[in-house]
Order: sequence, then structure tokens, then C-alpha cells
Amino acid sequence: MIVARFTSATGWAGKAITYDNGLFALQGYGQLAAEDVLQYDQQGQLAWEYDGLREWVAQAAARATSAPTAGGISAQSGSADATGPPSCGYAAPAQYFAVDQPPSPPGIAVAGFVLAIAGFIFPVGVLWWVGLGLSWPGYAQAVREQLPSGLALAGLIINAVMTGLSVVFLLVLIAVVAFS
Repeated sequence: MIVARFTSATGWAGKAITYDNGLFALQGYGQLAAEDVLQYDQQGQLAWEYDGLREWVAQAAARATSAPTAGGISAQSGSADATGPPSCGYAAPAQYFAVDQPPSPPGIAVAGFVLAIAGFIFPVGVLWWVGLGLSWPGYAQAVREQLPSGLALAGLIINAVMTGLSVVFLLVLIAVVAFS
């Protein structure tokens, strides 16, 4: 379940801190100790999913630091107790129980790439022009939100090259018709 998300004031804007099977984890990076979650919060970098989670994480951190050691090895500091987080007072949406999925590229970038490929199947210059118009902001969004940008960049390059070639072809066609 999602415990908190990083705010736009950080380089990890939108990344989620989750809690599953007694462990905290940062989306795309791995496990975190409860103390680390609290440090991010103290720096003003987190937005909590619902009221009561900050206190619950603080209790988990207190339990982890006071946990007894066995054979000189301390207890896992990222774990929380088996009771789980506090209830938010309503039935939690399914997103709280969803398995972390890898981030996907922005839909507008995918549309731009599809139009680049469609332009090869149906060689009409307009497809590449529209594809360029979609790929450019899609790539910018992917970079800004730290999402996968390969598909957006491929669409941007293909559409830009093919748009340039279609403009050259159009100018040559106009010149041939004008001087014949």
C-alpha cells in the first residue's frame, strides 16, 4: 500500500513510499527504514496518503530502534508491526493494494510513436507532422516526470526526420510543377 509520495519540491516528485509485508520501500529504488521515511518527512519532502500514517510510521521507527539484538545483529529497521497501518476511515481504493508497476511512458508519446510507424505504412506526410506534434511534448513530459523516454525519443526522431523529408519532397514537387 502507498504510505506517502514525494512532493514536487524534490527530484523524486510523485515517487511513492510503500509498505508491504512489514517493509517500507521507495518506488524504483528498494527498501527504506522507517527512520528514513521520517527524515524525508522532516525535510518537507513527503505528502502522506491519509491522516494518521505519519504517526504510525513514527511508532514503527520507535519499535525498530528499541528492538532487541540477537548475536550482535540488530533487528531490521525498516519493518513495522503486524497490526499494519491505521485505518483511513473508509474502504481504501484498490490502488493501495496494487503491486508496484514499472512506470510507463506518457500516452501522448506513445501516440506520437504510433503515428511515426503508421507514416511508413501509409506514407502521408500529415501523419508525421501530427506525430511530431505529439512526440515533442510527450518527450518533454517523460523527461520532466522521470518516466521512460525511449519511445518518446524514437517517435520524436522518426517524425522529425520524416517531416523534414516530406517538406523537401513537397518543395521539389512544387518546383517541378512550377517550372514545367
